[in-house]
Amino acid sequence: MKIFNDKQVWFVTGSQHLYGPQVLESVAQNSEEIIAGLNSSDDISVSIANKGTVKTPDEILAVCRAANNDPDCIGLMLWMHTFSPAKMWIAGLTQLNKPFLHLHTQFNAALPWD
Repeated sequence: MKIFNDKQVWFVTGSQHLYGPQVLESVAQNSEEIIAGLNSSDDISVSIANKGTVKTPDEILAVCRAANNDPDCIGLMLWMHTFSPAKMWIAGLTQLNKPFLHLHTQFNAALPWD
């Protein structure tokens, strides 16, 4: 049951442009499925809001600053769909003043190659 109706956790997906538009489209679809699953759970008492896929240090910094300035954002859920170098996240996470959860998992149960 959602008991914090006016609050949100932001779901932010990390990737890079080098994977190309087709992979980034898949990334967005996977993120939507995860968010829908989380939001359908009665065990999660706050809504999860999709804040898109960040692909550059500037995008990461911008979403972290936006989270800091939004009183309805209580934290971030970060999911690295595809390789997102840690150094891309340094400036944003240094500025972030909200708690975050970093998911270390893949979307599919099996790796997509032999």
